[in-house]
Amino acid sequence: MDVILHIGAHRTATTTFQAWMLQNADALAASGIAYWGPDRTRAGLFSGLVKRPDLVTPEDGAALSRLRTALAFELDRLADQGMRHLVISEENLLGAMPQCVDMLTLYPDAAGRLERARQVLGGHLGGVALSMRRYDMWWSSVLSVMAGRGAGLPNARGLARLADHPRGWPEVIAQAQSALGAPVTVWSHEALGAEPQAQLQALVPGEGLPAGLFDARKRRNAAPGRAALREGLLRAGHRVAAGPGRWMPFDQVQRAQMTARYLEDLTWLRSAPQGLNFVEMTAEDAGKTPAAATVEEGFGHDGQERGLA
Repeated sequence: MDVILHIGAHRTATTTFQAWMLQNADALAASGIAYWGPDRTRAGLFSGLVKRPDLVTPEDGAALSRLRTALAFELDRLADQGMRHLVISEENLLGAMPQCVDMLTLYPDAAGRLERARQVLGGHLGGVALSMRRYDMWWSSVLSVMAGRGAGLPNARGLARLADHPRGWPEVIAQAQSALGAPVTVWSHEALGAEPQAQLQALVPGEGLPAGLFDARKRRNAAPGRAALREGLLRAGHRVAAGPGRWMPFDQVQRAQMTARYLEDLTWLRSAPQGLNFVEMTAEDAGKTPAAATVEEGFGHDGQERGLA
């Protein structure tokens, strides 16, 4: 029995995938696929694994040994029940949005966090999965969520730093490979964000999924839009376009720069780097012909694609 670790990223329809997995947990278990999501990982099971590396205490280190023992026991129990795969979905293993904003960097401590996960999962880990998203859309979603929580946001200089920061998805993916020592499957939010069944198929390629899996086609954990954020953003001195829709803090030049970088990332992934599996398929194409990934066109397009923010 193997463990497949889904580490997000945040703001890439991860909550929707987790809800879909939970809704279909019984049917999937009958097919040999067990699932642990935030309802399990955030109930104390993984509490020592989602800390910032610089805040880890000796007590947290001792807890890793206990967690390894508990995990081995659970895997044996699941194997006895006929499970072949355990899918664990927990995006906080990769990092935390507040720290990304504070450091103006995409998951700055991913390596240290994921190394701790490897210490626990070790030889059980059969694969890792990560979803990525266009930089301007990802950061606008993250910043909108943080604004909705009343957190401080980057000024113009900080936004410019985000627009041309050298650290991107390839660096995060490389750290996941190195820290976890397992094959990494990657897909784009633009292609698979609205297709949780296709995401699961990417996690367990070659595994026949049961027929009739339920999909509510429901948007979950969407970022607040301009209407909800307008008053606070204006008070803080940020630009906010008129009308409803997504708040976009970046100007057109910055967005073009960020989109060009993302397209370079997609080209790199399509070149089939060693140890990576880039999946470009829809639910209808799963197991058939890969479909080309698209690039989000903005808030209106998001609504057409289920509006996952």
